[in-house]
Amino acid sequence: MRWLYFAAPLLTAFALAPIAVIAQAPLPPGQHYGEIADPSVWPFSAVGRVNWTTRTDERSFCTGTLIAPNLVLTAAHCLYQDPGVHSVIHFVTAVANGVPAEHGIAKRVVISPQYVPHQPFNVETVRNDWGIIVLNESLSTKPVPVRSLTLAQVEKTGRFMHVGYGRDRPFLPSVVRDCWVGGLDEQTLMYRCLTNSGYSGAPLLAQIDGTYSVIGIVSGGNTEKRQGYACSATQFEKTVAELLKAE
Repeated sequence: MRWLYFAAPLLTAFALAPIAVIAQAPLPPGQHYGEIADPSVWPFSAVGRVNWTTRTDERSFCTGTLIAPNLVLTAAHCLYQDPGVHSVIHFVTAVANGVPAEHGIAKRVVISPQYVPHQPFNVETVRNDWGIIVLNESLSTKPVPVRSLTLAQVEKTGRFMHVGYGRDRPFLPSVVRDCWVGGLDEQTLMYRCLTNSGYSGAPLLAQIDGTYSVIGIVSGGNTEKRQGYACSATQFEKTVAELLKAE
């Protein structure tokens, strides 16, 4: 069993970018993990790339979701920086063939206080793998709200949707519209949808009260079994609410 984080190396310099942890064998030519989503249509328009670069020109990317005009939700391992590392984090929305609709730069980041960096992937650490980017200015793209679900609610909720930017298709969003999602516990979700480099931080979406909401974000998993693990919104919903009031 091979465990890994789904961060991906940046393939071009159109944007700057997070941390690639473990490389994967590429998919066969023409094979992808999901269908192409229309980046001009909400909620896909609010899902974009978190691009990260250092002064030594290290570059990689993850997926992030605009959850407020100036807040982006993604995985903690996409944002953590060791002391002394100087980097710039960018967020670009609705990337279509490499061209983003909007672009913002991180003013600061908020990472789970329980997150421990540089650990090998372990299901027990998924619950703390969340982070929030506070952008230097607000974007006009319609955000996606955050909504936590109990285990019982996860079981009763209908179809889940998973969208993100992976190494198999880095310049267009991929989507699985009928994604299987189950709960390991109140803090950790398991899913079988998009499992490739770049999908770290990608949202699991559910229609709740007539609108799509983020109910969890991808941390990592097993690509061979196409099985992934996500941090439940129960872990970051309170921090999101606090930032909405403060920012």
